[in-house]
Amino acid sequence: MTTTMKDVARRAGVDVSTVSLAMNNDPRIRMETRARILTVATELGYRKNLLARGLRSGKSFTIGAVVGSATPFWAEALAGAQSVLSDHDYHLILDYAPDAGRREETQIEALTAKRVDGLLIAPPDSEALDSDSETLRRYRSLKEQKVPFVFLDRFIPGVDADAVAVDDFAAACQATEYLIAQKHRRIAYLYPPHRMNTAQRDRREGYRQTMESHGVEPLFWATTKPGNDRREEAWEETRNRLNESESSGVTAILAATDSMAVGVLRALHESSVRVPEQMALIGCGGAAFAEYLQPPLSAVALPIRELGAQAARLLLLRIEGDVSPPKRVLLPTQLIIRGSC
Repeated sequence: MTTTMKDVARRAGVDVSTVSLAMNNDPRIRMETRARILTVATELGYRKNLLARGLRSGKSFTIGAVVGSATPFWAEALAGAQSVLSDHDYHLILDYAPDAGRREETQIEALTAKRVDGLLIAPPDSEALDSDSETLRRYRSLKEQKVPFVFLDRFIPGVDADAVAVDDFAAACQATEYLIAQKHRRIAYLYPPHRMNTAQRDRREGYRQTMESHGVEPLFWATTKPGNDRREEAWEETRNRLNESESSGVTAILAATDSMAVGVLRALHESSVRVPEQMALIGCGGAAFAEYLQPPLSAVALPIRELGAQAARLLLLRIEGDVSPPKRVLLPTQLIIRGSC
């Protein structure tokens, strides 16, 4: 026989409404009361009827995630989002797509057709700042349709919406300041110009401003052969740059991402450039694999899991009816020095 909410209320000595509020993490229920109710529910084998709950509320209790390729970065960010959503009985539906030829419109249409209650969106790189782009019109359409959404890892000018991102400007400043403090003056910044979303723009600008504030000329190494693999892009660009006379005297490289730093490291090894003795290297991301490279990669660690968690919290507030002005959250970073510099 199926255990009902009434059975839980009877055993716990509370009203059915109290059980309902406790199951939904309502702040009006004291922690001790909620803990007692959840213990009773577990003992009785009670399971929430989400279908019935959805019919009553008009919600699907699903959230759509619109991101690019299935990278470790997005896996970590969405794990953070799911950790928050699961506490509120929401499930995450992921829609990955390759960076090349990505059709965000198709992704959004597919998820909204499933009646998701909200969207976590990482805008595509190429159109992120185009004030009259199809992308911006699409986001404005979502607002007109009253579909709650939160931007992940990027701020999109021209769209009045919640966004959670890392303080990429400060991250690049922090790394560049460290290299300058280590007496480096010829510091190259390796970045992908074809992926210039707001996160990448902020990192590039943080590097530029820090260099100029110390009276040091910025040295930009832009990858010239776009591809799906950032490691390969960075490997090829670094290999080519090392053979150019204008790159002579470079003693440090700041890579826009950790994956690009891996490509740089390979190119340096193949060119018999010793790291860190002849070339210092810092990445940006703080990926778990960084400490297992040889030498271990110094990096600006980004709070990737917290990025997803914060975005999920904001989205749940909107779904529950929060009409306060859009919020823009910037998360701090941490410079971790290892053997590469």
